[in-house]
Amino acid sequence: MQPLPPNAPQRVGDYALLAALGRGAMGSVYLARSRGGRPIAVKVAKPELADSPQFRERFRREVEMARLVGGFWTATVVDADPDAERPWMATEYVAGPTLQQAVEQFGPLPERAVRRLAGGLAEALVAIHGAGLVHRDLKPSNVLLADDGPRVIDFGIARALEHSALTEAGTVFGTPGYLSPEQVVGAEVGPQSDVFALGSVLVYAATGTGPFGEGATSALVYRVVHQEPDLSRVPPGLVPLIVPCLVREPSHRPTPARLLELVGPPQSDGAWLPARIRTLVEQRHTELRELPAKPPTRVMVRDRPPTAAFVPPVAPVAKPVASAPVKQVPVKQVPVTRVPGREDVVRPAGVRFKTSRVVGLSWTLVNGFAALLSAAIAHDSSGVGAPLRLLAFLAFLVFAAMTLRLAVGVLSTPLSLEVGPDGIVLSNGERTRRLPWYAIERVRVESHRGRPWLKVWLVGAAEKPETLGRGSFQPHKGGLRVYPISHERYRKRRERDVVELRSALAWYGSAVYDPR
Repeated sequence: MQPLPPNAPQRVGDYALLAALGRGAMGSVYLARSRGGRPIAVKVAKPELADSPQFRERFRREVEMARLVGGFWTATVVDADPDAERPWMATEYVAGPTLQQAVEQFGPLPERAVRRLAGGLAEALVAIHGAGLVHRDLKPSNVLLADDGPRVIDFGIARALEHSALTEAGTVFGTPGYLSPEQVVGAEVGPQSDVFALGSVLVYAATGTGPFGEGATSALVYRVVHQEPDLSRVPPGLVPLIVPCLVREPSHRPTPARLLELVGPPQSDGAWLPARIRTLVEQRHTELRELPAKPPTRVMVRDRPPTAAFVPPVAPVAKPVASAPVKQVPVKQVPVTRVPGREDVVRPAGVRFKTSRVVGLSWTLVNGFAALLSAAIAHDSSGVGAPLRLLAFLAFLVFAAMTLRLAVGVLSTPLSLEVGPDGIVLSNGERTRRLPWYAIERVRVESHRGRPWLKVWLVGAAEKPETLGRGSFQPHKGGLRVYPISHERYRKRRERDVVELRSALAWYGSAVYDPR
């Protein structure tokens, strides 16, 4: 908790605001009390979201559905006003740390606690799905640890934020490594996506890291779609519970109700959290009891204009009991920053690919040497038989052609490709061509003469860019070839780059990406 900032309102609806709890993708979150003294968390939308009719409509529908969620392990929605100047929603306040905060501060949970966590989350998903909602963003920072069990928060918010001004500006919602494969590739998202996320959360709770490790966004996206989860550090007793949740095919994952059967009844009615986390929960309760019943009086400074030597007094900021530090998360080429208090909001810098003169030169020299060796064998003075000289001459022609082809590539200007939240950027070091997503009707990876190319189809009003060399922006079957994907590299590296590029297109350009 922190004191209310100077620009925060004193009341939202009928609720007096007491402290600031954090900021997220939707807006600011405050601690408040109802007129009857009940502590609640109030989420107030950002002004730019309030100006979006699409957001207001989605927000209204999600609030109506969220009110129907009556499970034991969710933060209950108690009030909301989608028509306010800035839409807001009030939920039950849970005096406990997030799972992410607890694991970062105290380490992984014991097996008994993880099993209790699994039961609580599965029961929460039964209630959420029963109300017609899909959470879409279940991850450690959206799970609160209360003394009587876990609570799931922010269900429905990810849906309300879809197609808002924030998403259009290139902000990616969801945490790579916890999103299901179908979310990554832009396929239809249903309740079983939450089951995949639940399995990932349990791995994090049991080991301190997600099932697909850490690292760049593009790397996590690739692993989720193409690699098996790492369960080597998961306690053996939890593996049969987690493995079914993380299968790639959604229809093969168990339902939350089935997960409850797999978890079984609690082993005891005693405290489920380790002692150190219980102490932290008690501290949160103590903090809550010590807060005043009314908002603190704000200092008003009048008749003195602010100058360089005078700064109006501001209440000191109390140090939070346990707050997650702001992390700098590396993304390929350029680091990205996670927004404080909302680790799921990532502003990515894009994924980069480059052609290489060094690799092409190496292959040119190898093929050139092979051509010279073949020519020497094919010469009359070599002393070998006529049939072998004929084979050597044919080999010389093949290697010479390959050498010439590779030499042309080496002499061509190298290209760099960046796929990011704003679109596709191609550069040769001197000139740059930008293709924003709104100018692209369709994009895919397609073969031309046996080699993979990035290919785009532009919208009708878009102008065809000028070539940057290496065959870029040349017409091909109604579209434009944009970038030769690792043509100068060996086959396995080329295939790996193709997979990574496909993942980047699915992640950043899901609205126009054609995976066929």
